[in-house]
Amino acid sequence: MSLQKNQNAPATPFVPAMATRSGAWDRKTFWQRADKAKEATEALAEQKMKALSRLPVDALRQFCTQYRFFTIDYISDLALLLAKLPFGGLRSLLSEILAEELGEGDAAKAHPEIYDRFLASIGVEPERLERGLPANRAILGGLTEELRHRAPAFGVGLRGMGGECLCQTYLSVMFEHLRTHPYMREHANRIDWEFWTIHTGEQDIVHGELTRQAIDDYIRQDPGALPDLAEGYERSITAWNLFWQNIFDACVPPGRHVMSKTT
Repeated sequence: MSLQKNQNAPATPFVPAMATRSGAWDRKTFWQRADKAKEATEALAEQKMKALSRLPVDALRQFCTQYRFFTIDYISDLALLLAKLPFGGLRSLLSEILAEELGEGDAAKAHPEIYDRFLASIGVEPERLERGLPANRAILGGLTEELRHRAPAFGVGLRGMGGECLCQTYLSVMFEHLRTHPYMREHANRIDWEFWTIHTGEQDIVHGELTRQAIDDYIRQDPGALPDLAEGYERSITAWNLFWQNIFDACVPPGRHVMSKTT
């Protein structure tokens, strides 16, 4: 059974399952299925993120605040994955990405700090920064436990592909619709856009391409890792979509798609 059914993830548009019968994996099949799954996830993101431009301002702030918990847990999980990986190109690349996420020695440049400055610039009060959705905290905690106990290849699919390849897809679509919101347009000159410049620009696209190449090299060196890698990626897609669905359920309830006056 697909993990999507187990997690009650949205069924439309359908995100193809990565699972296949034992012994049926090869590099070509893996990347074909991974690309189809990513395309379907992008279509799902595009469908849902359209609501951002119509949200009441306070709901928009709440929506944006919820993403910060992913950024924080991603960094910790990436460090855990690095500890499990063997020496090689993938480990070296992900360690470089981790260093960038942490500000390369400057705490003020750590990406969660940069994102919090964005939140402050759109009016999110400091006391609201820790109000994470319990369901999403459970999802993130569950991913960490799976990463801790599963094979390194599973973690590569879960946080390597899921973090660097899939996250950028959602963020690009989110930013596209976020910046069309009247409040964001009205206050564009005073909003701190640095996080979005990093994560929806050329730098993050290059990260995704380099990560894909490093994972492909990892597969070439260890073809037996493919089933775990595919399972980890499918788990990432399922969890990622459910993470966002929970945010939409909390911030975009039925009947609240009409935007209130900006404040």
